Amino acid sequence: MKNALMVGLWMMFATTTEELNESGERGTLVLYRRKDYFSSDFTLKINNQEVSQKFSNNEYIRVDVPAGRLKIETEGGFITQKQNMAFSVLPNETVYLKGIVDYDYLSNALYFKRTDAEQATREMSKTKLDETALRRIE
Repeated sequence: MKNALMVGLWMMFATTTEELNESGERGTLVLYRRKDYFSSDFTLKINNQEVSQKFSNNEYIRVDVPAGRLKIETEGGFITQKQNMAFSVLPNETVYLKGIVDYDYLSNALYFKRTDAEQATREMSKTKLDETALRRIE
């Protein structure tokens, strides 16, 4: 009985990101970084697909994504911690995520914070599009 319960729980929580986004409906994710003291680039992945290898200060990325729960992963160089975050996007919704670098004595990490459209538009006014970034996540 205990094993059956464990298998049932595992199956319930082991749903892949693809299964969560099977509807075919899409949304838009806009990720941006403003000028910051830490000028290193970060690798950015959404649902395990690499979106950008060099997500830098004063840049933004606009990505067409499947509606549903999305896994975002950031990773940098030598002293950078790998971070995993999850955000939900509704069908036809545009979600703005502001990149924030968290500094520590021996390391740093890039996190994202959901921001409203008005604030994001103001803050993105002096940023430029990352031309090398992937534009669509399947």
